[in-house]
Amino acid sequence: MSEIQKIIAITDDDALIRNSLEKTILKNVAGTTIKQFATTVELKKFLYNNPNALDLLILDIHFGIGETGIDILPDIKKFAPSLPVILLSSMEKTYGEAVTSVAGEYITDFISKPVTATELIIKIKKTLAGSQDISKKVRDLELQNAVLTDMVDSEEKGAGRLFEDEVCKKIAGFSKIFMGAPNEPKLNKIINGQEIDILAFTAPPLPFCVFLFETKYFPNSKLYGSANEPLKVVSDGVERVNAKRKNLFEQSENQFKQTSKRIEKILADSGFKSKDEIYRPFIQSFIVFPDTTDITSVSTSNANRYTKLCRLKDLTADFFIKTAFALPKRNIVPNVKNIILTKLFE
Repeated sequence: MSEIQKIIAITDDDALIRNSLEKTILKNVAGTTIKQFATTVELKKFLYNNPNALDLLILDIHFGIGETGIDILPDIKKFAPSLPVILLSSMEKTYGEAVTSVAGEYITDFISKPVTATELIIKIKKTLAGSQDISKKVRDLELQNAVLTDMVDSEEKGAGRLFEDEVCKKIAGFSKIFMGAPNEPKLNKIINGQEIDILAFTAPPLPFCVFLFETKYFPNSKLYGSANEPLKVVSDGVERVNAKRKNLFEQSENQFKQTSKRIEKILADSGFKSKDEIYRPFIQSFIVFPDTTDITSVSTSNANRYTKLCRLKDLTADFFIKTAFALPKRNIVPNVKNIILTKLFE
């Protein structure tokens, strides 16, 4: 059986340095292939499209102009969270403090230029050996959590998207609660760059409100924790670890903020000033779970005060009526309603 190749990336704006590092690595580290990147833009684009392709990244700090290697570490962490990174720099005095501040969280090691072959190879072998153990643990976790990952991955067609459709269909059925065409409940609308799972507008005689819905598909599970903190998801007696659980309230909060900003701009562009608060509709966010999700142990004490957790069965006409009338009263005149409804999705 052939040995599995380890792919090591070298990112440096100097081609001579890249070629020298590649030659040294290939000579001394068996079973490796090298990918070279001359700019941070090339690297980020590759990682965005191939998050699991690399086994190790050797990253220069200084690129002459533009962003530094340190600047893009959060992007690398976002695109390829388990990728080990070794930073290089000939400017330790300039970047030393910045390097120490990112050690551990973003990088596994650091090498000063000029690079010696001995130091380079020792650190590469040590990093690759450590990443093998981490990779095994990650693979084990991925196997354990495959079902949950499918549950919450509503970005793709699947159970999560079907649940979103089910929620939207139920909301759309309340013809006396929410406006009909052309402002009926809408799926996956983009407002200020933020995707809204479901959006609906209350209909008269209810106060004019904007209702935002974030759907979360955790069937047959119990959730523990509080808003803006990592949540525990327990399914079949086993805690399932998944990065998306941390976004439970963050996504809803972003929907709220971006919709609010968009409405503020619409009114400002139409001549309404900030003191004219009476003209601004209230926004209410809902995070909706399947009926089989137990959310009784989730604390919302530090969540947005206009965010509610509920299950599909809670979405009744009475629930929405009480919610709308419980919000602070504002007299939204018809022309303001029309301005918001016609311009919100432009």
